[in-house]
Amino acid sequence: MKKYSMLLTGICVMVLAGLYLPMSGCKKLSLDYLGDNPPENAPKVAADLVYGYRLINVGDPFPATRLKSPDNSQDRSYLGLGPDAADFSIRDIEADLVLVEMLNTYCVPCLEQVSFYNDLFEAIEADESMRGRIKMLAVGVGNNEEEIRRFREEYNIPFPVVADPRMDLHEAVGEPRAPFSILVRLEKQPEAAMVALTYLETNGKYENLHQDMAALATMELAVFREQGARTEAVSGTIEPPISSSEIEKQIKTAMAGAGSGDDDISAFRKIAGTDRHVYTGVRNSGEEAQRLFAEVVSSPTICAVCQDVHFFYIFNEKGAIVDFVPLQLTKWGNKQWAEEDVRLMRERLVGRFVFTPFYFNPQLDAVSSATITSAIIFDELSRGRALFDLLKQKGLIS
Repeated sequence: MKKYSMLLTGICVMVLAGLYLPMSGCKKLSLDYLGDNPPENAPKVAADLVYGYRLINVGDPFPATRLKSPDNSQDRSYLGLGPDAADFSIRDIEADLVLVEMLNTYCVPCLEQVSFYNDLFEAIEADESMRGRIKMLAVGVGNNEEEIRRFREEYNIPFPVVADPRMDLHEAVGEPRAPFSILVRLEKQPEAAMVALTYLETNGKYENLHQDMAALATMELAVFREQGARTEAVSGTIEPPISSSEIEKQIKTAMAGAGSGDDDISAFRKIAGTDRHVYTGVRNSGEEAQRLFAEVVSSPTICAVCQDVHFFYIFNEKGAIVDFVPLQLTKWGNKQWAEEDVRLMRERLVGRFVFTPFYFNPQLDAVSSATITSAIIFDELSRGRALFDLLKQKGLIS
């Protein structure tokens, strides 16, 4: 299994008391392909279908995204949330510094990091100078509350873990691969929440991070702001692993339907004026013509050892999904989905409307050994309302 060392973004010139790894900047994530080598047509990947991302950086304001407050009164008290607070943002937490860990309960590197953070929490709570000033919070990206409950019970996690089922916070911080941790410096007068440090999976000893957190908790926000201005944020792109022409061919074939040629599709084009990759064509079947739409989706995966997610889906003028086609979908061990896996997902999606919510239930909706990929698919389809409205504004849907 691929292991990531503790890769730090920002504060490259800052000397902290116990920092035990070089502050070399966070490793830029590259497009991962199935197998050990890129496909033969790698130079012809769909560059015009690129998806770009930028990870949150030192000196950036931490997003004000709100999360559901923990039901556990002990967790609420630890975070400094009132009994009537239905939701909260990180800046609502009573602390000088908060460690926010982005994880997924099915992510293997996240599970390997549990004991490290459990020990770190105990060390912070045992230190009178840090207890109450430095706090920890884990966020389950794409997980629901039942998954979080089981996760905490199985691994005896002593600090709060909350769900981010629609991946809102995950998207707001740049859609990093988990486990991804962010140290957030808080001030109340005036209220501010600023990124002090970010890092990927840790392999070090918790004692060293414990010392560094103590130093970060006392630093002025201006220090992080100045360092952020000198540090390039980690950014990257994700592209489908096949060419645009091949993707368009597959879309036309899927639009035409099984057993028909792509000659049955006319007026085929990519829709301009949107940052989403959407195509439209008219299916000519007998005397009836039907306009169809396809969106090509490329999404970064959640877990650090998983492959990115690439697929397209087709829907009609009424917004009903009529087909789902994988471009690159993997499961446990980064094995490609089998035909049966695709069939099961297609059954879960076809017939549903793009403008309705797609709530993911792992017990019902997940392909076996592909829970993370399945959750990402549902999350992407949950954005269909905005796309449907855009197509109506363009006069393509009445």
